[in-house]
Amino acid sequence: MKILYIGHYREGTGWGNAAIEYILAMHSAGLDVVCRAIKLNDVDPEVPALIDELEAKSIKGCDVCIQHVLPHMIDYNGKFDKNIALYATETSNFKKTTWAEKINTMDEAWVINQEMVEVSRASDVSIPIKVVPHACSMSKYERSYPRLELPTEDKFTFYFIGEVIRRKNLVALLKAFHLVFDSSEPVSLVIKTNKSGMSPEECQGHVLEMCDTVKNNLKLHSKIEDYSREIIITQRLTEEQICSLHQHCDCFVMPSFGEAWCIPAFDAMGFGNTPICSNSGGMSDFVGKSGFLVDGAWEPVFGMTETFSDLCTGYEDWFNINVRELGNTMRTVYENRHKSSLKEMSNKGFDMAEEYSHENIGNLIKELLNAS
Repeated sequence: MKILYIGHYREGTGWGNAAIEYILAMHSAGLDVVCRAIKLNDVDPEVPALIDELEAKSIKGCDVCIQHVLPHMIDYNGKFDKNIALYATETSNFKKTTWAEKINTMDEAWVINQEMVEVSRASDVSIPIKVVPHACSMSKYERSYPRLELPTEDKFTFYFIGEVIRRKNLVALLKAFHLVFDSSEPVSLVIKTNKSGMSPEECQGHVLEMCDTVKNNLKLHSKIEDYSREIIITQRLTEEQICSLHQHCDCFVMPSFGEAWCIPAFDAMGFGNTPICSNSGGMSDFVGKSGFLVDGAWEPVFGMTETFSDLCTGYEDWFNINVRELGNTMRTVYENRHKSSLKEMSNKGFDMAEEYSHENIGNLIKELLNAS
């Protein structure tokens, strides 16, 4: 069996990184895989040398084609014995799009989490659907990384890694943090972020304005200076620097309205950092007993103006985390930071991550392909 894998692995995005891990997982399981990239941006990230090697291979003789692309880009090809659509979605349905029509031309659909099976069925996907979670390299969780120079020493550090887009719901994190922590406490909040179309300096100003707006609207103190000041990182970090952030911070928080997987939350778990996440999407699948899932309510999507016109509209719902419960969970983690119960939870992170190793996910893919 020879597999042609088409994906966005040369984009430097979370989706691109996930594609790389899928390719490496299949290779680790002994599958004969060839990869081809589709680019939607001008970024030219470094990729593992093995990706270059697999990209240089001929597609001649491929009998399976996996298309890990936006579903409206899917193209069935009868030259392959099997055509597979691998896609992600982060709201309650995609009924008002052409996605289901395109997906149903394929032989099989692979989705990233259990919730997506229900979402796809609700959106009229009628072909067989299988869950294939993201894969990870376990070696990065076992290394030591130089500490980044941040003013967080002797403080318990909550941290966030994600774009400045509405779906990430950074405002909810800011509300929760300032509602439960006073500036006199030894607690920090680190925000590693970026925004498409903005320079690091412009993004820094944008996020600072967002932080001050939240504080002014909370009306907890008469002056902005009486609140804790967030530590905001907007410059591009290397993979090693991101790993250092995970290794030297304490608790990752992701209050997103929707995540098919959330690689930063998963990596935080692998590093033993007790993630606190919205109880939805991929995070509901992998956090388990290694962190905290915070409940909320499903509500109409609102404010996603920077995406395709037929996606993330008010016809769909997404998950809005309960800010009070989020703050209380952050306080619980902080108050119990020295207790054995929290340390035991953190220690489970590596074992939970190992379930999604290259070898395990690669073997899952092999089983699914051999079963058909």
